[in-house]
Amino acid sequence: MKDLIGTWRVLSFTRWNKEGVAGEPLGAHPMGYAVFDNTGHAFIQLGRNPTDGGFPDEIAKSVMVYFGPYAVSGDLVKVTVEASNMADYLGSVQERNFEVSGDRMTIGTPGKYQAKLQRVV
Repeated sequence: MKDLIGTWRVLSFTRWNKEGVAGEPLGAHPMGYAVFDNTGHAFIQLGRNPTDGGFPDEIAKSVMVYFGPYAVSGDLVKVTVEASNMADYLGSVQERNFEVSGDRMTIGTPGKYQAKLQRVV
């Protein structure tokens, strides 16, 4: 758990469709942060970068937010979602594989989505 604690800035976000084709639904330069604090709480927020173009309402609708307590087991982090702007996340447990290497982290669900992050603090 110690490796995960900190504030992480989103560098990239990739999602794979049912055919296994990778895409960047948040654009080439997504923005956001994932915070895993030492009290066991996670705060995740990411979305499109306004500089990638698009109308303000599209940028606002791209934002994904969820938070709640988390637990780590090996290379798996589980966030029990207390609240989110995504209806299907409410009350769920979001499980993500992660790997930390220095100040970089890769986190996601194989074959579905993956984010690359850099430690800020």
